[in-house]
Amino acid sequence: MSDWTVCIYDGVEHIEKRFPFKKYSRSLAFFNAVAGLAETYIHHPRMVLEWGSLTIAWGTHESEDGSGVFAVDRELAEKCDQLYELLKKQS
Repeated sequence: MSDWTVCIYDGVEHIEKRFPFKKYSRSLAFFNAVAGLAETYIHHPRMVLEWGSLTIAWGTHESEDGSGVFAVDRELAEKCDQLYELLKKQS
């Protein structure tokens, strides 16, 4: 899980990473792949799609103490890294 940083959204910790792309269509394909992954886990990230990048933040809002990063968030972050590497190889 390289380059994921801790950030706060709505008072809850998340882990966030910006994934760069040279083509908007590739960032959109990655967005859709992550959305499919999120649906499988029934756990949905914050995603910001821009020209040249997709930023993803994983966190669990139901945490009582505000420490919103759980094992599932780290697992999904790792899967995002794997999906990104796979997509880069297909470019």
